[in-house]
Amino acid sequence: MIEILLKNKELLYPGNITEIPVSNLEFQLMRFTEYADAELNWLSENYGLDFTIMKNHQDIEISSHFLESESQVAFHFSIPYFNKEEKMEEEQVFIICSKTGIFMFTNPELDGFFNSTYSYQVNSIQKIANAESLFKFQFEFIADYLADITERLTKKIKLLANKILIEKSFSNEELDIITRYNFSNLLIKETLLETTRIFNLYLKSYWEASTGIKQCVQAELNDLATVSDYIQFNFDRLDDLKENVSNKIDLEQNYIFKMLTIVTVCISLPTFIAGIYGMNFKDMPELELDYGYPIVIIVMLLSALLPFIYFKKKSWLK
Repeated sequence: MIEILLKNKELLYPGNITEIPVSNLEFQLMRFTEYADAELNWLSENYGLDFTIMKNHQDIEISSHFLESESQVAFHFSIPYFNKEEKMEEEQVFIICSKTGIFMFTNPELDGFFNSTYSYQVNSIQKIANAESLFKFQFEFIADYLADITERLTKKIKLLANKILIEKSFSNEELDIITRYNFSNLLIKETLLETTRIFNLYLKSYWEASTGIKQCVQAELNDLATVSDYIQFNFDRLDDLKENVSNKIDLEQNYIFKMLTIVTVCISLPTFIAGIYGMNFKDMPELELDYGYPIVIIVMLLSALLPFIYFKKKSWLK
């Protein structure tokens, strides 16, 4: 899908690039949620855009996240988000700012998430006065989004912590949830580090001098530093929860082993006595006693009952 925000605040939704009037089009933002080489080549030919950052976005170099030239400045953000199953995924967002306007490239899944969760912010773009304010909005939205999704994950972790404190029995399911939340927190942390680097590089760039939003970017960097503290707190809490669950699982396993030990001892002694009288030796005096059978039965019951009483006094049955 292609969405174009004109300078007169109108929105255009051309079906494809051939319907875009290049010669007389005055726009502030051109957004692509689905794009292929044909769209990128068309943009390169008509607006002189350089898509090097999109071709090398998997590289670890900072140039794969922030790339500046005399004609444009390009940003690459890895955005974590919750899918329909409430599991965190990561998608790529590219923003290219040129003297013509701002170009944004995303995908339908992430676009749908933003439209459903942040509809107010998305719709407010149409009310922005000029390209400079729209450019500033991109910085503010990304920083606020990282704070929001960190808060959302923090609430999930808090609910899990309350459940773990209340529940008396645990399984590997809780450990799997903790591992998944830990991975989600890691994705947010990685995005925050990349975003901080990009913002700092932008402050040193040629484009910052032309837009004059230094104070805004510095304010967002301060907010990101606070978000980083919350992310570290989430790591600490998840580590504590994992240790807590592991300890309680170990206690449950120890209790099971204790019960098996008690059962084994209580059964082994009667079995030992029964084994003796099952040897069928010729000279066994007890076989001649009139009350030999009930006596042996009583001895077997006592041999099972006495260890049980002993372990109960030792509080092994609690």
